[in-house]
Amino acid sequence: MPILSLSCANCSAPLEIDGDTERFTCAYCGSAQILERKGGTVSLKKVESAINAVQRGTDRTAAELAIPRLTREREEVLGERAAALKAHAESQARARSGRFKLTAIIFVAVFFIGGMINGSITTKPAIQTVISLAWVASLFVLPIFVFRKVKLPPNDPKRVASEYDARLSRIDAHLRANREILDKLPH
Repeated sequence: MPILSLSCANCSAPLEIDGDTERFTCAYCGSAQILERKGGTVSLKKVESAINAVQRGTDRTAAELAIPRLTREREEVLGERAAALKAHAESQARARSGRFKLTAIIFVAVFFIGGMINGSITTKPAIQTVISLAWVASLFVLPIFVFRKVKLPPNDPKRVASEYDARLSRIDAHLRANREILDKLPH
């Protein structure tokens, strides 16, 4: 093949290239180049631009594959978040119910035990009155004391949801980035 006289695609230096050569490096600037032949014309193209074209295609393919996966992952996290919030609400309801039941049991126990003690003691009327008053007071004081002492677990649905919200935020950021790649790069 004949020797071709061309200019470097990077620094425009004059080059003489053997026609059989496909790939070479410029002796002046050191940039790697490819010899392109199209329809009877010969031109030089920097290897870097060919690599960039391949990279753009790879980026587009990766974004096209990532969007459905990220969308599924987002739906899964939303489902997990809803389940965690439901479990938290159920836990709160069970705790409130348990506290109410314990208070009711204390009230019933004081009512019957105090009633039996009050009815079985036959003493002077003044002592009977004091015992009756103590019994009536304990009907209210003991259940209220128990109700206030039994603590409920913290009711903080925002804390429960915060971990899931952080994961959703990261997924949404990845979705936006991949959609930007698809919008920016040609097909």
